[in-house]
Amino acid sequence: MIDSLDHLVLTVRDIEATCQFYERVLGMTSITFGENRKALLFGNQKINLHQAGKEWEPKAQHPVPGSADLCLLSSWPMEKLLQHLTACGVEIVEGPVQRTGAKAPLLSIYLRDPDENLIEIANQLDSFSAGSGEATAIAQLFKDREQGIMGEQRLGFFSVLLPLVTMDDGRLGILFEKRASTMRRQADEICFPGGRKEEDDESNWATARRETSEELGLPMEQIEYIGALDILLGPGSSCVYPFVGYLKQIEGMKPNPDEVGEVFIIPLDTFRSMQPARHRVTMFMEAEKDFPFHLIPGGRRSPWRTGQLEHLFYEIDGRVIWGMTARVLAHFIELIEEYELPHEWGKRVE
Repeated sequence: MIDSLDHLVLTVRDIEATCQFYERVLGMTSITFGENRKALLFGNQKINLHQAGKEWEPKAQHPVPGSADLCLLSSWPMEKLLQHLTACGVEIVEGPVQRTGAKAPLLSIYLRDPDENLIEIANQLDSFSAGSGEATAIAQLFKDREQGIMGEQRLGFFSVLLPLVTMDDGRLGILFEKRASTMRRQADEICFPGGRKEEDDESNWATARRETSEELGLPMEQIEYIGALDILLGPGSSCVYPFVGYLKQIEGMKPNPDEVGEVFIIPLDTFRSMQPARHRVTMFMEAEKDFPFHLIPGGRRSPWRTGQLEHLFYEIDGRVIWGMTARVLAHFIELIEEYELPHEWGKRVE
């Protein structure tokens, strides 16, 4: 229910002295608001100041100067904080010491303001910071590591583009390719433009855009980014990054005949008004002749897992869209329906 703190109130003996301390020592900015009221601004929060004996209503039941205990997070490293506070002539009450914060461990120091409120200034620490020896060394290895896909070195990375276009009648459509009959793999199949990521591609989107440009004979500036769909793990150790894009001025496109046999467009609302046929293929595990069954519990009777792979089929005007292309298409349509875009959207403009 509660997301964050907007402001808190300090009751102080001397507003000007408080402003000078918090500006000089803690780098806050004093501001004036309302009926000549004073506050200390920092980040997206502020501290409103009440003069003791002249508090604004409503107020705490027992406002007393020096009764507050605040913890402030700092992006300055602890060493720099200590040097700054020493230069300001501020006494450190305690620290640096480790404390428990709301979201992460803290390294904290304590000081007092002119009203003797306790002020804790802290650096957020990594979640693992108290280990030693080998554990600390291991934690350091993981500190800046980004999570990846296990075995990704053996994966082939591909990107495809689901291209949206504006049709002659004003409706929004989806462009498809039919692969050239001379292609070595998947000849004559319907697909989206795309291909394998190359070393010079700056991103997976750059791969999808480049491949679309090469296959359709369109300048890359006419291929606009709309968004990313979910990553698809395909057969043959392939990892596919699908994107949605918009193609401008397709009248001048010149598809590459070595890769593309035909280009056609189907209205988006056609797919929104239909469901694909669903068929399953059962997959089994087959071990090599020298597989060491004697090393696993159950041996040859070990219960191998089997699975089913669902294939989707869209049949429209004698054309069949299936495989990964159908899965990407269905995912896109599901997202549109999930966000409840009206069905009138994208239909014929009279």
